[in-house]
Amino acid sequence: MRVRSTAFIVLLLAPGIVPGCSPSLWESEFKSNGAPAPPLARDAAVRLREVPWERLQGALGELRAQVASSDVHPDDWSPAQRADAHARLLRGLQITSDPAAVQVLGRSEFRTTSRVRPSDPQLEQFARRVGATTVIWTSTYTGKADSIEQEPVNEWRTGTITDRLNRERRADAFYSDNATIWIPVVVQKDEYAWMAYFLRER
Repeated sequence: MRVRSTAFIVLLLAPGIVPGCSPSLWESEFKSNGAPAPPLARDAAVRLREVPWERLQGALGELRAQVASSDVHPDDWSPAQRADAHARLLRGLQITSDPAAVQVLGRSEFRTTSRVRPSDPQLEQFARRVGATTVIWTSTYTGKADSIEQEPVNEWRTGTITDRLNRERRADAFYSDNATIWIPVVVQKDEYAWMAYFLRER
């Protein structure tokens, strides 16, 4: 398989960390490699596999160092150089298949304080839509972060009601009631960084 140079290198190096019923974070933060694949059948199997965060970051660090040390821009890399970078990434993802038989469709990368579960149907469903047969994901705890939460507060209201239609006399009635209102509150929550690569294996 021939790896497209520009899109492939941009995908490797793009920071893309952004902290979202709307599209899942897997979908909204997806960055395509520019090589689309036909969608899978609705009942097609998708392999979901976790790799250690440190392993994948180490592989990406090596690729960034390779780009930084090269006198040739990645757009002008030879087919052998592009194939080598492709193989390095797959090794970082612990993919043992022949690199020529594996297409990198894209990746998702984000930070969030929301609960994320790769086993939820959203990830698998999105993988089928982009044509991925395998999704390799990883995550790490990044510390505490501010999160805006809506919290309920009881509000008590009192006042008077004047009967202005009765010209014979003026009658005032007093009332008191309560209602629930929602106010934004800043709270500290655990934040995690997530990354997933979407692969098409032949």
